[in-house]
Amino acid sequence: MSIPETMSALQAVKRGSAEESLAYNQVKTPNITRPNQLLIKVKATAINPVEAKFRAGNMLPLPLPRIMGSDYAGIVVDKGAKVTKFEIGDEVFGVSGLPIGPNGTYAEYVIVTLGTGGIAKKPENMSFEEAAGVGIAFSTAYQAIEGLGNLPKEGPKKVLVIGASGGVGTYAVQYAKAIPDTTVTAICSGKNAELVKSLGADRTVDYTSKESMDALIKDEIETYDLIVDCIGGEEYYYLLYELLKKKGTYSTAVGPIEHVGAERLGLFAGAKMVLTIIGRKLFGARYYQYVSFLPWDKIESDMLPYLADGRVKTVLRDDQIFDLKDGVLAHKKIESHRTVGKIILRV
Repeated sequence: MSIPETMSALQAVKRGSAEESLAYNQVKTPNITRPNQLLIKVKATAINPVEAKFRAGNMLPLPLPRIMGSDYAGIVVDKGAKVTKFEIGDEVFGVSGLPIGPNGTYAEYVIVTLGTGGIAKKPENMSFEEAAGVGIAFSTAYQAIEGLGNLPKEGPKKVLVIGASGGVGTYAVQYAKAIPDTTVTAICSGKNAELVKSLGADRTVDYTSKESMDALIKDEIETYDLIVDCIGGEEYYYLLYELLKKKGTYSTAVGPIEHVGAERLGLFAGAKMVLTIIGRKLFGARYYQYVSFLPWDKIESDMLPYLADGRVKTVLRDDQIFDLKDGVLAHKKIESHRTVGKIILRV
């Protein structure tokens, strides 16, 4: 298979708005330099909030230019001598590494190193666009529920998902419902209620309706085993933690700052966030867990079966699939905090 010397890539060339930062450029195609590496021709990649936050300069400043992105789906076009599980021509998906690059998946080709990130063969029932959405979002939902959720091993279970129609939330609803004998309540806007119910939610609560939220809080004190928070912030925590049983768990993918990193995160705010997390873990009225690690090594062993048999699917909308050259529009979309499911770049 012929591999060109240069490729198209979406680079962050300066910190700032999507229009100021992102440029569609020609760059050198990466080459395999280690025996445990694969070269993937990227067919689709996903946008994650963390990438927009780093691009904007709201978190750790990074050297530029750089290619961000870590979620991918594509085809193996070259491999090192120690790669035996995958062959040239295999359709694969996964996470290449850290989403901040510098040699990420917003490009026509990407190097994947075995043991860094995660990789699996793409199920036949998934398109490249669907498979590209899996990596970070499903890993986050999986970790929040399976890794940190502390659900009872037996008997009926109740899970509440906050932000159920978003990228992580749609996976969380499906994965929680796939656990035997689990009832799932999902908080989302009324306009997304039917979608979320179609993913398996037994009940939805419209966060824009004070009446609906008040009824949830009044009627279900100490009835939930797990709350999965995909939004973050103080409001939901203080509003809902008493819905947990005494030994229930509040598992957050974001932490005590809503949409953390959407605005510039200063040293004081970062320190306060860390101290708040530690304080809640040590002294909180319920168990408190923060997703600080993603189990990318579990993509093939634990997550793939749910994708292959359709118990978990990627939620895609036509207006959230963009061409790579239109990455500016994709970043602006994710910064609206009004997305449903995943945002995909088609390469």
